[in-house]
Amino acid sequence: MDPESFNQRADAAAHAFAAAIERLVGVVPGATGRRGSQGALLALTRSQIPALNVVMSTARKPDAGDIADLAAVAAEEAGRHGFPWSIRLRCSPDEAIMRKAGEYGLTGESGQPFMVMPLTDASALAPQGGQVRVRALSGDEYKEFAEVLAAGFGAPPVIISSLYTPAVLATQGFTACVAEADGVAVAAGLGVVVEGHLGVINVATTPQHRRKGHARVLVEKILEDGRAAGAHTAYLHATDEAVGLFEGLGFRTAETWTSLIGS
Repeated sequence: MDPESFNQRADAAAHAFAAAIERLVGVVPGATGRRGSQGALLALTRSQIPALNVVMSTARKPDAGDIADLAAVAAEEAGRHGFPWSIRLRCSPDEAIMRKAGEYGLTGESGQPFMVMPLTDASALAPQGGQVRVRALSGDEYKEFAEVLAAGFGAPPVIISSLYTPAVLATQGFTACVAEADGVAVAAGLGVVVEGHLGVINVATTPQHRRKGHARVLVEKILEDGRAAGAHTAYLHATDEAVGLFEGLGFRTAETWTSLIGS
């Protein structure tokens, strides 16, 4: 794929990610969100995960005034309800955004690769399942999903279950999956199909089952299901450690997003 086409695909995937966050906000109990005058997004789930209480712009050059206006709302709500929040951008923040973030104590900065793949590329992958079984979970199984993700991320299950509620997991386009080896849940992740794009979200493996290929099998299934649901492109935010895994599945890094968080 030529660079211009790849950049256009990344633009579309970034906008689809914002749309997926908006859909999540629409079904999480107590969550709120809105767009700013220049298109930036305010999404507050009131969870204890900063990335899910966010002021975000998917523009390549975010509008600092738009970010500032939504940041004021986020800071007020976070102070009233006691949740952490963040600013998330597709680029490095300019001086004005950094200054505004600093006023709210968001002095920590981290980068995260944003990876994209045409789903036709996934169709050529050889099955790697072996003895691992991947199955989709119903909304009633939200606690199992939370327990596996919590073990993988080292977080209390209640943080996960308060976000991924039965209603969320039953939402059209949202598919929670768990990978099982010998009947034991070893990994979990979420696929979200919005606007013809599949977001691969919150993939985690339990500590004692890492480096055995379970996450790859899980993601392969999420890709397969997303393609069957009509998605033509997959995207995800990866950790630096997981980039190699996703490159092996066909993803390419399009850009590095920046998060400004409380330090």
